[in-house]
Amino acid sequence: MKDANTISLEAAQGEPVDFEFQLTFPLEALDREPLVEISPVHFAGQVSAIESGFALQGDLGWGGRLECSRCLVAYPFRSDEEFSLVLYPRQPAERDERELEREELDVYFFETPDVAVAPIVEERIQMAVPMKPLCREDCRGLCVHCGQDLNVATCHCNEKSIDARWEALKKLKKV
Repeated sequence: MKDANTISLEAAQGEPVDFEFQLTFPLEALDREPLVEISPVHFAGQVSAIESGFALQGDLGWGGRLECSRCLVAYPFRSDEEFSLVLYPRQPAERDERELEREELDVYFFETPDVAVAPIVEERIQMAVPMKPLCREDCRGLCVHCGQDLNVATCHCNEKSIDARWEALKKLKKV
């Protein structure tokens, strides 16, 4: 039985085939710490035969909530992306390792003519989630002493205190 979340490349041999999918991913499967919530993913596009493979043009839209890396507040996030991939049949593995060329970065290798879309979509999501997300560019973060969110209020910690690790440098400074 054919999986509902696949693209049939055999159907695209003669003419381009349009597709549309609604996919859900559990947060645990994505394993990205700043991602605290993810909406269903909308993936639509077209696949068509080219000289030695297939060309996929896709639109990917999804949203969710990310945790700010400075203040730890969850904030809404939206990603809408148009992308293209070239799909080639997987060849037998080469014995020697080699570095991918720039033009090979948008290539996806398939083993069967029914290509699952979940791995393609998951890879795009992984690339879209920022490494250090910020709720806003000027996020002030948390006070290192008391933990107060400095975007909400100022704290009353002694800002003049010097980290003990810098004391040795203070001795070098001539006042």
